Amino acid sequence: MRLTKTLLHTTESYITRLARGGIETVEDLLLFFPRDIENTADVLDSFAYVNIQEKNTIKVTLINILQERTRFQKNLTKFLITDKNGMSSECVFFHTPFFKQPIKPGDTIIIHGKPKYEYGKLSFPQPDIELFDEKRQAYLPIYTEIQGINTRWFREKIPLLFEYLKHIPEVLPEEIRTERKHRPRIENIRALHAPETLETYELAKHELAYEELFELQYKALQRKKIIQEASIGHVKGIPLDSEFIREALWKLPFPLTNHQKITLFETLKDMERDICMQRLLQGDVGTGKTVVAFLSLLHWIRGTGGQVAYMAPTTILATQVARKLAEFLEPYGITSALLLGSLKTKEKKEIKAALASGELSVIVGTHALIQEDTHYKHLSYVIIDEQHRFGVEQRERLTEYISKWVLQSSLWDTPESLTEVSTFPHVLMMTATPILRTLSMALYGNQDISIIREYPANRKPVTTKIVTPAHAHEAYAWIEAQIQNGHQAYWISPLVEESDKIDAVSVHETAEKLGMLFPNRSIWILHGRMSADEKDTIMRDFIAGHYDILSSTSVVEVGVDNPNATVICIENAERFWLSQLHQFRGRVGRGDAQSYCYLLSDNVNAQRLKALEKTNDGFEISEIDMQLRGPGEVYWVRQSGVPDLKLASIMDLEKIYEIRKDIEKYLEK
Repeated sequence: MRLTKTLLHTTESYITRLARGGIETVEDLLLFFPRDIENTADVLDSFAYVNIQEKNTIKVTLINILQERTRFQKNLTKFLITDKNGMSSECVFFHTPFFKQPIKPGDTIIIHGKPKYEYGKLSFPQPDIELFDEKRQAYLPIYTEIQGINTRWFREKIPLLFEYLKHIPEVLPEEIRTERKHRPRIENIRALHAPETLETYELAKHELAYEELFELQYKALQRKKIIQEASIGHVKGIPLDSEFIREALWKLPFPLTNHQKITLFETLKDMERDICMQRLLQGDVGTGKTVVAFLSLLHWIRGTGGQVAYMAPTTILATQVARKLAEFLEPYGITSALLLGSLKTKEKKEIKAALASGELSVIVGTHALIQEDTHYKHLSYVIIDEQHRFGVEQRERLTEYISKWVLQSSLWDTPESLTEVSTFPHVLMMTATPILRTLSMALYGNQDISIIREYPANRKPVTTKIVTPAHAHEAYAWIEAQIQNGHQAYWISPLVEESDKIDAVSVHETAEKLGMLFPNRSIWILHGRMSADEKDTIMRDFIAGHYDILSSTSVVEVGVDNPNATVICIENAERFWLSQLHQFRGRVGRGDAQSYCYLLSDNVNAQRLKALEKTNDGFEISEIDMQLRGPGEVYWVRQSGVPDLKLASIMDLEKIYEIRKDIEKYLEK
């Protein structure tokens, strides 16, 4: 039911303001929970006990009501009051106050507010006032102001809607609610808005917070169960071949870190089961996720002879992966190919025919891998790189799509043929965006999670420094020195073109400035308005060393591997969030040379920028960023239907584990 002025006994202006604040229905307003409560249970009866440093609740007698005009011709209302000892004071209102009950001289009233002591006189500016009642509400909710609508308004209007609480559905299954001994949801909602005691308020908060985290995880875990059950009989696990893995590790030009070994083991153990793997591999830039994926697909192909699809979000990243993977697989005699939408028709036809016949074991590509005319003979393992870049809907449905394509393939002549291959492929998703374990468990509950936090021993941390305009020349000199040594630089700007509305530097302005600062250096421009082919060509040329400096927007945030780039400068760094700045920084430090990140900003004291100077740990930065922005803004999940956490904390790992176990137990029945 939509809110109306009649329903709330208010004006259309308030209805409009509520809508602007995201509150449009009765349910929206009932679920607009207070952020805290005021304890007015301890009522004083004398001004002698008043603490001027905090709010006080005092029982007084109203002597008189005066109307005055200020020297600025504004209305001023004064309540003259006395305590039980006859000491006088006054309540001051800078407007004519409105009360639910008529208040007149001689009444015993309760005032609640923070006093002011000036010129030897005690007064109470804008206090809350109510008639004294032995059964008065001692705990008052405090609401976050929305569109200029204050706590007092919400306190008055929300109770008018209590009769509609019966229409709000329960979140918890009856079985879990009974086992947990939770009160009905409508009772808890009422207790938040009109708490009778501190205990009932805290209990309501606890139980509703449980519901929020339950709702966040339930659908994901339910989906995991459905997919796993559907995959039974269509997936055949393979035993972990320890000897072969040791041999493959020995052939690598570098040793794996302990975290890489652990995540590889977790992945291979998943593949021993007769249900499809659904695993999310997290790792900061440079922690070596790709080699774990390569080793797992090598082990799978050797054990099953099945096909592997490796999907990347961009052409340039897919091309880089295809080149590295071909080199990795060559000693084992395993064929691979790159499938892109930009390939010539003849070449695409040949690759797709090889996939359909089973001649091709490994395919790398972008969305071309999942087109309706792309068929596989034995697709049994799918790896999705930089999975968060595919968009919310694509990411949510990708596994379902893959299974659907396999099942609908024209190659399946009879139901019996479904038992011959894995019709539900194992899925390994990878992301270079560090996500806190609590949040990843909540958002990706349909997947098992592996985390790599350890960097290879030869990886040098990127030196990061905030640079003010007054010291920018130092950064310029250092960049010139790096280029003289044969290295390259990124220069990031927040805008494509100059704007009158936004005080920030554009990529074109930056390129002009760089041309004057570095007249003997080759400079090129890259931004998101270019076509995919243009962007890919420019990035390939930059990686090949054709340009010394790349003036770019945020399109280089993810997936570009250029070991020769050792410096990145970020204009107007204060306009980017920490997680984004950290991703930018990850574009350098990919080779053996020491790399540098300069944050160009006149806001040198910004605490969040200083955090980047102190640490290269993406998970630590992620935690700071989430505290500043909230999980939805940091991880692009607002549009995915993730509920807004009003009472629960995404940092509460113990609670998330507890609820996860409750859900898994419930789903097993």
